[in-house]
Amino acid sequence: MDSQTNTQLKAQQPANPWTVWLPLAAMALLTIVFYALVPAFPTYGKPSVAGWLTGAWNAETEFEHGWAVPVLFVIFMGMAWRQMSLEKVRPSNLGLAVVLFGLLVYIASVRTIQPRLAMFALPFLIFGAFHFLYGLRVSKHVLFPAFFWYFAVPMPGLQQATNILQLIVTKACYEVGTLLGMKLVHSGNTITSAVDDWNSLDIAEGCSGIRSLIALMMIAAIYSYFTQNKIWKGVFLFACALPLAVLANFFRIFTIIVLAEFGFSDFAAGVYHDWAGLLFFFPIALTGLMLIDRLINRRENRKKVVVRQIKA
Repeated sequence: MDSQTNTQLKAQQPANPWTVWLPLAAMALLTIVFYALVPAFPTYGKPSVAGWLTGAWNAETEFEHGWAVPVLFVIFMGMAWRQMSLEKVRPSNLGLAVVLFGLLVYIASVRTIQPRLAMFALPFLIFGAFHFLYGLRVSKHVLFPAFFWYFAVPMPGLQQATNILQLIVTKACYEVGTLLGMKLVHSGNTITSAVDDWNSLDIAEGCSGIRSLIALMMIAAIYSYFTQNKIWKGVFLFACALPLAVLANFFRIFTIIVLAEFGFSDFAAGVYHDWAGLLFFFPIALTGLMLIDRLINRRENRKKVVVRQIKA
């Protein structure tokens, strides 16, 4: 048997599992240590990155959904596992450059006492490790799960965004209400009946829709990733989450005003207010996402119908 045949046979032999997975396991362990165990930010109550992050997942920061991100990350990685196992392993030194970039950002976060920067670095460390060890064909499948971690990071300036959304929804409800003949008084984020038929309605921070907006953006990102076959379609569908969230929140608040006008102010401000999100916000927003999906994929849908008719 000649040397060329021996080389081909060696290339066909499966790689040693220890050689394939041990480096990745080592990198994963190091990441867990530096993010969950190392007290990199001693000035915070919980000095590790994970401690700071979980401490920020509460109602005050409007980021209670953050607890779902680690679970979804594991699920997405499990779903990507099959595709990754079918790809050819071609290690690339470009991945090492990505890892080094992530490390530099992490070091900068420690030096500047900015844990958000450490979370900014995490996706680059995950993607870079896979790219370095297995190549682009494998690492491309971890791009979405890795950068999905950004939905777990509380955004700076969220309070200002909440105030803006409060004013937008209050103004919109007032304008539409007066256009339909309702006698309303608008002041800041408060709407009152001009004839004192019902108590004033304060559009509080929780009614601004910011929490539902972030949750909808997370849902839109997942929906776009798993349903769209072109990047621009996924980006467009994801961008539509913002106007859809504002529109759905408007309907939720406006129906409360309508019920109050018809004499059901106690019910509107109580039970209906607590459940209107499930009745209006998410059904309207999710239906809007599906309609936009059908609109931007109408040509592909027509081709599928034609193919099915021909087969029939």
